[in-house]
Amino acid sequence: MARFPDSAPTWPSIVPVLQLSTVLHLLVIGNLIAMTMALAYGKNAVSRNPVRLFVLSKLLQAAGWTLINLRGEIPLVLSAHVGNPLIMTGFALEAGLLIIPWRIRSVLNLVLAAEVVSGVLLLWLFARSPGELVAVSGSTVASIYATGGVALLASKGASRLQRLTGLLFLLFVPIMLMRVVHSATTGAGLLDPTLIQSLTFAVQFSFLQVGTLAFVLLMKEADDLSLQASEARERARLKLQDQFLDMLTHELRAALGIVKISGSSLRLQLADAPADILQRLDSMRKASDAMSKIIDRCLQLDRLERREQPVLLAACPLTAVFADLACHTPDGHGRLDLSVPADASVRADRQLLDIMLENLIDNALKYSPADSRVGLRVTMRPDEAGHGYTVIRIRNQVSPSALPDPARVFERYYRGPEAHEFTGTGLGLHLVRSLAHLQGGDIRFDIDHETAMEFELSLPAAGPEGRTA
Repeated sequence: MARFPDSAPTWPSIVPVLQLSTVLHLLVIGNLIAMTMALAYGKNAVSRNPVRLFVLSKLLQAAGWTLINLRGEIPLVLSAHVGNPLIMTGFALEAGLLIIPWRIRSVLNLVLAAEVVSGVLLLWLFARSPGELVAVSGSTVASIYATGGVALLASKGASRLQRLTGLLFLLFVPIMLMRVVHSATTGAGLLDPTLIQSLTFAVQFSFLQVGTLAFVLLMKEADDLSLQASEARERARLKLQDQFLDMLTHELRAALGIVKISGSSLRLQLADAPADILQRLDSMRKASDAMSKIIDRCLQLDRLERREQPVLLAACPLTAVFADLACHTPDGHGRLDLSVPADASVRADRQLLDIMLENLIDNALKYSPADSRVGLRVTMRPDEAGHGYTVIRIRNQVSPSALPDPARVFERYYRGPEAHEFTGTGLGLHLVRSLAHLQGGDIRFDIDHETAMEFELSLPAAGPEGRTA
């Protein structure tokens, strides 16, 4: 236990008198560490302005404590009249951030700024002796903490963490006022090793740690609230978007239905019309069919993203599947070379399987030369776990200039170099891959010597009576 100077009053020996120079060094180091912690958190923070201001507050405090620690080695005007204002400014900035970390400009911050300015003026105009310096700076700091504590506890929207921080602020105020009264009555300076000085610095060092932790937690809390609000806005936007899409597709379907019915009726009535008129009617049918497919793909992808797509897995014999597809693919008549074993079967959702195969076949027919053949071959392949997979390969010729980028072929909205010549959205292959994954399968893309491209769709095979092979 160190002895107090004869001029200092005797206090009860509740705690040992601290080595004040060591505590001052710890305050400098602690503020620098707090700066590092805040900077590390700020890299992922939603709002970085509060983090920057908190770092500034810690930098000001570290600089102020450094100047005070150099008392006797530098002029008193630098140590006391510059060091103390830096510390007071840092305290006020930190208190304002702990109260409203996501709102930098507020009336409360103006009050804190006024307290700092008043304290600095009193310090420069009236404080001359060590006791007066401590009394003025201590009173200003106590006022800052009292303002912060009352604001936190009185705020209706304050969280539990903020209220706890406010309570700690108010608990620190009487300790600081005891130091003010002690220095005012005894003339004890900042570095005089008295018990009340030791107690004040111990609490101050504790508040350094608590304040840093509180700021990081409050920023996390503010970021979470901001993220929740952003997610709520995004959900509302998506809901409106879904409603608009439903309305739009309904109206488009109705209009396309009228166009198709009218076109078919005209085609029957004008069966003996000139070839150019019949060709125009066929073009109308193809255009309406293409638009219907685009709408279907958009709706299907929307259901997938909303996770509203039901999947009913069952054994699907591929001979029957391709027979049905041939009836719905008039453009492929005479161009498809099918090689499908009679017993080939997959375990899949029949509706989704039709969508995948229609997209792949339509893609092959659309982007290959009109007089070329499209090969479709079905084989069996076991995987490494011994499960059977049915592999459907669709191969078509393509000009080298029209080859898509293999790394982007399944990317949403991606279309090949010459795809703009055809109707499409770039959703078909992305949809196929999503549906394949949904049913436990996969799809890959390959280019053969820049003259042909091949899609390989793999789905779980179904054995006798619909069992997975």
